Amino acid sequence: MIADKLFELESFKRQYEAVLVLSVCDTIPKLIWNENKLILLSKIDWNNLLGISTILSYSDRNSHLEAALRISQTCISEESSNEIQKNASAIILSNLTNKPSLNLAIKRNYIGKEYKNNFPLNFKLQTINTEIDNSIFINGKLLSLNKFQKNVHDSYENFETISISAPTSAGKSFILCNILIEEITKGKKNIVYLVPTRALISQVEADLKDLVKKYEINNVNISTVPQNELEEDCSNIFIFTQERLHWFLCESNLRLDLILIDEAHKIDDGNRGILLQQKLEEVVKNNIGIRVYFSSPFTSNPEILLENVNNESSKQIVNTQFISVNQNLIYATQYPRKSDKWNLHLSLPDRRILLGQVILKQRPNTETKKITYLSESISNSQSGNIIYSNGAAESEDKAMILYDLLNEFTTSTKIKELISLIKKTIHKDYTLAKVLDKGIAFHYGNMPLLIRQEIEKLFAEGEIKYLICTSTLLEGINLPAKSIFIRKPTRGRNTPLDQNDFWNLAGRAGRWGKEFSGNIVCINPQDWTIPPNPNKSRQKIKRAIDQVVAKKDELIDFIKNNSPRDVAESKQDIESAFGYYYIKFLNNELEADNELEGELFNIFKELKKTIIIPDYIIKRNPGISPIAQQTLYDYFNENIDTIDEFIPVYPEDDNAYEEYVKLVGRIGTTISNYPEPLNNSRAILLINWMKGRPLSFLISGSQKSYENKGSDKKLKTIIREVMENIESFVRFRFARDSGCYIDILRYFLESKNNRELLDQIPQLNLWLEFGVSQKTHLSLLSIGLTRSSVIELSNYITNTQMSKSECLKWLKEQDFQQFDISEIIIDDINKNIE
Repeated sequence: MIADKLFELESFKRQYEAVLVLSVCDTIPKLIWNENKLILLSKIDWNNLLGISTILSYSDRNSHLEAALRISQTCISEESSNEIQKNASAIILSNLTNKPSLNLAIKRNYIGKEYKNNFPLNFKLQTINTEIDNSIFINGKLLSLNKFQKNVHDSYENFETISISAPTSAGKSFILCNILIEEITKGKKNIVYLVPTRALISQVEADLKDLVKKYEINNVNISTVPQNELEEDCSNIFIFTQERLHWFLCESNLRLDLILIDEAHKIDDGNRGILLQQKLEEVVKNNIGIRVYFSSPFTSNPEILLENVNNESSKQIVNTQFISVNQNLIYATQYPRKSDKWNLHLSLPDRRILLGQVILKQRPNTETKKITYLSESISNSQSGNIIYSNGAAESEDKAMILYDLLNEFTTSTKIKELISLIKKTIHKDYTLAKVLDKGIAFHYGNMPLLIRQEIEKLFAEGEIKYLICTSTLLEGINLPAKSIFIRKPTRGRNTPLDQNDFWNLAGRAGRWGKEFSGNIVCINPQDWTIPPNPNKSRQKIKRAIDQVVAKKDELIDFIKNNSPRDVAESKQDIESAFGYYYIKFLNNELEADNELEGELFNIFKELKKTIIIPDYIIKRNPGISPIAQQTLYDYFNENIDTIDEFIPVYPEDDNAYEEYVKLVGRIGTTISNYPEPLNNSRAILLINWMKGRPLSFLISGSQKSYENKGSDKKLKTIIREVMENIESFVRFRFARDSGCYIDILRYFLESKNNRELLDQIPQLNLWLEFGVSQKTHLSLLSIGLTRSSVIELSNYITNTQMSKSECLKWLKEQDFQQFDISEIIIDDINKNIE
């Protein structure tokens, strides 16, 4: 192949290396170049390189496409190249279907808006043909795609089940969202868009609402609330996590036409991965003809996901290395004997190239200061910088160090508005409110949604220049950056990032359409537990259930030992696997010729004799041991004379505190394993959360409680603790466990002919998940408003029983400028009612 031969030419390699160094050095404003720019340019023959790049742009090899993109983008932005060479670069970018880079070149005046007029006729016709081949129409509007996206769309038109794998910046979510919109233009459809975390729900919801508006589509209900009011004669798009999907399936018999699983590689994520697989199998089984789309990052085995779609649908894999933006892997190491001077090397698969040095403002005397000082020196306080952090506390520490390092700058009106909202809704002394004053923010999963959304928006707009992030970036959060700074990265406290996670994180470097390349700056990579590998390896998907099967003896011992609660606490994947296989047993789906499943069949056959609660309850609570569920039923039976006292009270009840202390205790000693000393504080948190109390109220209460105990716990620690308890205990753990508790209690009351007590049982799981307990508040949430906005609006709404349509009508009638609420909240309202 001619492209292979040209790529291996020594003359091409020498010139391409000069282009590499030139392109990367130009992105670092204060770099002391190792080699003079004029010398680098003297090594480059643009005409020769552009000719070779044109041929490379037609190749399927990743290295060829990356080189063609690098050469064309560097040439088009380089002052020394002439107009003809810039036009040739534009032709190559057109061949690569990289329209965002062309638009960026126009925006920066590297080429004119009418650049195509300067193309020779044959290239002009070729460019037009490429654009036509890679464009589609949705609802009468033309949409331009890149080659990867067009490939996905072609597969959508010809296959029913698709597994898509592509690098982070290829544009997977963009094409999939547009395909969903195209589906609903063809008729009424019910679609589920599945994401791995709650943090991603609002992002997808906003994207889909924007597309519905863009394509002028009516009669579409986009919902993130499982028990939302369904509207007749319209399409429904549900954006759920696997937990919300499970909840939805328990309460609804609605036929589904399509399910899209984003970040589908999360099927490897322990107990949550097992639930994801279980719900997928259930959806496919109960919806004949359903279309299934998987989307995962750069994976080596996307076909494994198709194994979970056990139907007669036509199946296809789209596995691409499509490159949309160049990424530069840079190693930062201290210059010998000078702690304030650092070498920067460009790391390639076969060698490292010294780019030059940067001088730090001060000598870093701690590891944390190294990454913050380097980020300031390399970025020169330009926007688009993400600093990776191994936890929330570390994020705040880095933010404060950076705050002390940076000079004062003029705070914009938008930043001031966010600072004001943070002080009101979280705490007046929250670290985030302080560091924002210098264009710095931090971002982690437990923060309130409205605050996170505004941080993401202001970072994208360049108002926030430095963003310190935790592993929430690995969950698919769309936060592309100009540069990402990383030092000894871990997931959580102690688990080093493997190569898959590293490149998933690094994929955020390079803002497609905003930058021609992105920098991944690794500080002292030689000291990392798992050093970065310049060879981007494809991630191998390993289903969580398969990982449990690999330790099947542990699973069998767990079941035979009556699923002890203390063991389940530390091995939730084992407990979830127990539920997964037991439900398969109940459905007569265990395979006799499978060694593990055959053995489990015999164990379950005997176990079934001891479990009298009905099968439907076991199926509604797959993450909780059937043995533990029976234990709870037996507990009710032992206390039948006072069973009415076991019904949870409403959060506003006079005796709510005493009742919830007891409720947490009952659940914690039967189906779960809660530490008893926390029962009191957890009861208070549960009550205030369900009442719809603002986060600031919960934090202040916790702070006072510690002060009364004589504790000197710092405010920032208390704030993080409250946020963590809300997310991990209230909204996840207790929501799940209390749902099981209520299911079994309902059945027990029915079986004992105490039906008159059933109406007293509240919708705890709904209230716990969303942090409100009135119909009006839930309706506002179903419209798309954040909890923070809903709580603010509750000060102005008197009717607590409004439906979704009634809430929409009320919102549209208000003049919010007359309300004493933040402009950020007004924006949150307006974007959801337009």
